[in-house]
Amino acid sequence: MQEMLQKFMLYYNGFESRPVFDNVEEMLKWSGLYGLTRRTLEDELIDAGLNTQTISELVTVITRINYGQSTSISGLAGAVSLAGSESGLWSIKGGNWQLAAGLLKTANASLHLQEGIESISDAGDYYVLKSNKGHEYNCTVTVVATPLDEVNITFIPPISIPPRKMQHTHTTFVRGLLDPKFFGLSSVSDIPELIGTMELPDIPFSCISVRKKHGEHDMTYKIFSRAKLEDALLDQMFSTREETIRIDWPAYPHYQAPEDFAPIILDGRHLYYVNTFESAASAMETGAVAAENVARLIISRLPLGLRAGLSAAAAPEPHIESFAGEEEGSQRVDL
Repeated sequence: MQEMLQKFMLYYNGFESRPVFDNVEEMLKWSGLYGLTRRTLEDELIDAGLNTQTISELVTVITRINYGQSTSISGLAGAVSLAGSESGLWSIKGGNWQLAAGLLKTANASLHLQEGIESISDAGDYYVLKSNKGHEYNCTVTVVATPLDEVNITFIPPISIPPRKMQHTHTTFVRGLLDPKFFGLSSVSDIPELIGTMELPDIPFSCISVRKKHGEHDMTYKIFSRAKLEDALLDQMFSTREETIRIDWPAYPHYQAPEDFAPIILDGRHLYYVNTFESAASAMETGAVAAENVARLIISRLPLGLRAGLSAAAAPEPHIESFAGEEEGSQRVDL
């Protein structure tokens, strides 16, 4: 895993030592990570000397928590999942949402919230984006920065990308108290703050964690599962349940080696796709690396006149500050 992290860190080197990539395969081959997308995590771990019991009882628990999947996921996604289980991880005080907020503020971008794009049409020298609010936007360059697997955007002319299934994570927030009898325990104090699970068909959830302790017998829990947890099951799991919030979201790709990658340039011109890199691994870091490459790719392929205009309007050195008091429009779960 350390070797994987060292290779991934190559993407943070200076521009002068790093090429611009127009496809994911070459981007991964340059760093030496492509081979990990061709084999499963389990195969990689067995070759590394781990026994099947360790894989089943330890590694699988981690991949189920981080990706909702077993060790049959591809090796690179599995390595990223394992990296996320180590100590020494960083987060932003006040919430990681501030990273996106800070970048948007630094970029001075126009943000259209609660407005979806329904179609993207090639109009020759530009693209016409039509929204579900009835608006049209003419764009010289268009970047798709959302997985296309479950969205309904019409491309004119049509684009071609390989099929990719998304892994849905059903997130259930419950304020109440777990019933120790459901877990074969005698006391609430015996229940750990994080419950991980093995890949067994009779276990209905991937993990349970305590998000907040309101009192000795009053807590907020977060549960990850592959399917909706019905009320009847929750009533068995909890001795008291005051409030329940369910969120079903296509959290990441369903990984299956060898992985197939959609093109970064969707039409041979200036229609770009960031989220194709997610087929290698899905995380904040992989998203940032993929987006930075697309930004550099756009600049390298623009006509000289437009490229010079971007350079002249370059933003000052970015500075991200806390926006903890500026939460208007954000969506948060607070039980």
